[in-house]
Amino acid sequence: MKCNYSTLIAILIFCSFLNIPKLTAQAKKQEILSKITAHRLEGKEKDSSYINLINALSRELRYSNYDSVKILSTEALDLSRKINYKQGQAKALLTASFSEIIACKDSKKTLGNIDQAIVLSTKIKADSTLISAYNIKAIYKTYVNDYEGAYEQYQNALLLCENNKHPLEETKLYSNLATLFSVLGDNDESIKIYIKALAITDRLEDKFWVGVVKSNLGFLYNKTHQFDKAITFLDESIQIFTEVDRKEWLAYAYLTKANILLNINETKEALRYLDLSKSLQKNLIDEKLKQDLLLGYTKYHQQINELEKSEQLAKEGYLSSIENQNQILIANFSEILYQLYKEKENQKEALFYLEKFKNITDSTALQSKQNALALLNAKTNFQKQQNDLKLENQRTIKQQKTYIIFSLFIVFLVILIAYYGYRNNNTITNLNHQLEEKTITLEKSEKTLKYANETQEKLFSIISHDLKSPINALKNLLLLIKNGDIEPKDFLNFVPKLYSDVDAMSFTLNNLLTWSKSQMNGFVNKPISFQIHEKVNSSIQLLQENANQKKITIINDVPTSAQIYCDVNQFNLIVRNLVTNGIKFTPTGGEIKIHASEKEQFWEISCKDNGVGITPEILKKLFKPDSALQSTYGTNREKGTGLGLLLCKEMVENNGGKIFVKSTNNEGSTFYFTIPKNPIDNN
Repeated sequence: MKCNYSTLIAILIFCSFLNIPKLTAQAKKQEILSKITAHRLEGKEKDSSYINLINALSRELRYSNYDSVKILSTEALDLSRKINYKQGQAKALLTASFSEIIACKDSKKTLGNIDQAIVLSTKIKADSTLISAYNIKAIYKTYVNDYEGAYEQYQNALLLCENNKHPLEETKLYSNLATLFSVLGDNDESIKIYIKALAITDRLEDKFWVGVVKSNLGFLYNKTHQFDKAITFLDESIQIFTEVDRKEWLAYAYLTKANILLNINETKEALRYLDLSKSLQKNLIDEKLKQDLLLGYTKYHQQINELEKSEQLAKEGYLSSIENQNQILIANFSEILYQLYKEKENQKEALFYLEKFKNITDSTALQSKQNALALLNAKTNFQKQQNDLKLENQRTIKQQKTYIIFSLFIVFLVILIAYYGYRNNNTITNLNHQLEEKTITLEKSEKTLKYANETQEKLFSIISHDLKSPINALKNLLLLIKNGDIEPKDFLNFVPKLYSDVDAMSFTLNNLLTWSKSQMNGFVNKPISFQIHEKVNSSIQLLQENANQKKITIINDVPTSAQIYCDVNQFNLIVRNLVTNGIKFTPTGGEIKIHASEKEQFWEISCKDNGVGITPEILKKLFKPDSALQSTYGTNREKGTGLGLLLCKEMVENNGGKIFVKSTNNEGSTFYFTIPKNPIDNN
């Protein structure tokens, strides 16, 4: 490639695609070399970590040793391709390309390698590497005077830096873009962009980039003859470059300050900075910087009137510039030689160099105008592309919004339909559930009604038969006495039978009345605490005559200390029903025993007989409502209503207890019921 540098091209060499290390450059190189040596000695596999070390070392040498960079980059590239390490390939290609640019090596592969790095970085979505690739491609375009292409590459890179995700890369890009404007003569625009870059450096931890931007601002303020600002920025950058040990940039800053001092005629101080820059350039490969240094010495000797020395250096610089095809430097040295020969009144030589100077400056001015026009065209085209892209994005977004709204509307309709379907389904389910409940209720009501009808029939049967028979018998007997068919003394023979019938009738009526009240109004409890032994005795005495007829012994085995909390009348009725039931189903000469066992919260009272027992079939039906409609005859053909056990269950539960039975067929039965000792706490 032709290195047709402008005065500011040297500024672009700071755009390395990896972060500048915080350690000094020399220390960093030694550290990397140590790691590479250790990796090789240990015989480790040359994996991505090793490739990263090679690329890092190559990067550190990019300013000082082109040959080493070429060897290292080739090694890193080959190893990366073997293991398909695309990040390593991209970095190796970029380091090699960057080194070729600053060393002015005419390589036709440079642009192709950069484009290859762009493709690799895009594939793996390595934004930072991709930004650096665009940056280096922009520098390449600048070196070959394709300023329109350079501007486009910078803008591509800056688009990737949006949202403040890459402040370091953004700083580099704005700095290089500012340099591009300066190359084309728009120093004011260049300064504005550099100030923007300086603001971004506030987000960086590394001071180096602050120094880079300030040194370039110093250069531009010198060009615009704002020398105080130029010196201020240069001094600040020199301090930073000294702290971070960046010799290539320190050499550039020293040279820039020397040029400022020459412009304000402080030649002695200018010489000191020229010498400082020269001492640092010994190990650098930047030919452009060395030629600029030679130009500085040439101007210095011209200013102090050492014209022979100035002429010697000017001729040396002129020939070197021709060799490197650097038109700007050719013009600068030609101008000085023209002035020197004019001073010596050598009209021929003076005219020769004046023509050289005029030809180059006129050509450069024309080229600058053309380049500026091309850049303006690039800006316009890029802005148009961005506007078109923005409009396209807006159309796409609008279309997407339309699709989204339509989709949401469809989703809403589906949800609405689903909702109404779900609600209707729930309604149907609820209606079905209600129908099932009503069906169950109706079935229960039917059973209740059936039971009520059967109960009514049973009651009528009891009233018409069980109660009517003894009353009719008594009526007929009294009628016989009235008519004188029997003597009063013979009536006494019927008294025991009459008493038994009337007592049974009374007991039956009492059960009927109690049961009827419970069915209509429920039981009305009036519980009190009382001892149950005496209450049991009272019930036994009432039933003793019936027991005596069958020679049945009734034993009260209830402890005298047993005390419960219960309705007295209901308790008496429970005991009488259970004992009556026992008498009914116990054969002549049997035994009934009433016992009470104390529990923690209640007394468990039992009525045990040694009668006929209860069959398993009947045992399952006891205490159920429909059992009241069934009754069996006793051992002496005693007739019952079947209400007694049902009443016992309701009254026991009404007083907070439970009732159950254990029975063995033909061996007897034991009825148990529990009554609390104390009032029940409903909480």
